[in-house]
Amino acid sequence: MSIEKSSGSINKHRRALFMLPLTLPAFGRVNVKGLGRQAIQLALALTLFMFSGNAMANNREQHQIALVGTWTHIPDAPAVQKPIRRSEGLYRLAVNGDGTLTLLDAIKMKSPSWIVTSRDGRFAYATNEEDAGTVTALAIDQAGSLRVLNTVSSAGRQPTHATLSPDGKFLLVANYSVAKGGAGVTVLPIGSDGRLGERVQHYPFTPGSGIVQGRQEGGHAHSTTFSRDGQYLYAADLGGDKLHAYRYRSDNAQPLQADASRDVAFAPGAGPRHMVFSSAGDYAYVITEMAGEIEAFAVNDNRLTRQGKVKLNGGLDSAEAKSGGAITLSPSGRYLIATNRGTDNHLLVLKIGRDGLPGVPTRYEAGGIEPRALAFDAGGNHLYVTNVFTNSVTLFDFDDEKGELQARRLAATISTPTDIKFFN
Repeated sequence: MSIEKSSGSINKHRRALFMLPLTLPAFGRVNVKGLGRQAIQLALALTLFMFSGNAMANNREQHQIALVGTWTHIPDAPAVQKPIRRSEGLYRLAVNGDGTLTLLDAIKMKSPSWIVTSRDGRFAYATNEEDAGTVTALAIDQAGSLRVLNTVSSAGRQPTHATLSPDGKFLLVANYSVAKGGAGVTVLPIGSDGRLGERVQHYPFTPGSGIVQGRQEGGHAHSTTFSRDGQYLYAADLGGDKLHAYRYRSDNAQPLQADASRDVAFAPGAGPRHMVFSSAGDYAYVITEMAGEIEAFAVNDNRLTRQGKVKLNGGLDSAEAKSGGAITLSPSGRYLIATNRGTDNHLLVLKIGRDGLPGVPTRYEAGGIEPRALAFDAGGNHLYVTNVFTNSVTLFDFDDEKGELQARRLAATISTPTDIKFFN
C-alpha cells in the first residue's frame, strides 16, 4: 500500500544547519578567562574554517549550471496550461544556494527535448524533437557559457532520447516518430572537437504490436541505455513492446551489432519507455508507459531475466491514471525514483532490496502536471522535476539515508520544460 506525503517547507534539520553560524559568539565576546593562547588560536581557527568552508560551498553552488530542454510548440492536450509565450529553445540557468534556478540566457533552437552532457563537461548534445529530427552539439566553456558547434540529422522523426557510448566516440539516438515509419536507433560519430558527424548506422523500428490504438501502429524508440560494463546497448521500443539488445564494438565504424537472443518481450500494450541499471549492473529496471509499472530484471552476461514488477499508480486500473515517465537511481544507488503522469502526477521512491527488487513505493505529489524528467544536482541533495503541462520545474530535498523527499518550492518557470541536466 502506497504512502502519501504532502508538500512542506524546509525540514528542521536544514533549518538548524542554516541557523548554526548565527549561534556562534562574536569575536569580541569570546570569554578568554581560563583559556591559554593555544586554545584561543584553535577556537579562532575553527571559526574561520567554518566560515571559509561555507563560502567555498556557496561558491561551488553558484558555479553550478543547469540546462533545461523544452518543446518549442505547445502540446495539444486537455491538461496543458498554455504559457504566456512559447519556449525559445534551450535554457541556461544558474543554480542558487537555496536550490532555485535563475535564468541566464537561452539558445534558440527547435524543441531540444533531451540533453546529454559529456563526462568531462566540455560538450552537450540536444535532440531536436521535430518531424525532421536533428541533434545539436554544443561546447561548454569553463565559465558555463554555451556555443553551438553543429546540427546534424537524426535520420528519423521526433528524437526523444540519446546516450553517449562509454568511450565517448558515439551518440546513440532514439527516434520516437509519432507517425508510422521514421522510428529507430541512429548512431552518430563524435569528433575530438565535440562535433557530430553524419550517421554511420541506423536500425529502423517498423512494426508495432498494434495493441493500444493510436500508440502502437508502428515502432517507437523511446530510449537508449548502456549496460554498466558498456558491452551492450538496449533500446526501448514503446510501439513494439520490446527491448532491443545490441552488442557494442567500439573499434568498428558501425559499432552496433543486433543480438536478438538478448531481446526482451513485454506484455502486449505495456509500452517500455525508459531503463536504468543498478549501481553494480547486476539488476535492470524498465518503466512501462501504458502499463504504468516498473519491471525488475536480473542481469547475467547481459541477459535480462524478469524478477518482478511494481505498479506506479497505487493500483488504479484506469488508463488515464497509468502513464509511466522517468526513472532514475538515487545518488547512493539504494533507491529508484520514478514518475507517473496522466491524471496521477506523482513521484515514487522505491527502496531496492538485497534481492534487487524494488519495494513498496512511497508517493509524493509532483507539484505539476506531466512530470516528464528527473535529475539530481551535483551535490545529490536536490531533485528537480520538469512538469511540461504546467510550465514549471519543481524542487525537492532528498534524504538518501531515509529515502524521503521533501517538497521545497518552484525552482523555475519555463515554458513546456521536458528535461534538465547539470554541470559545473
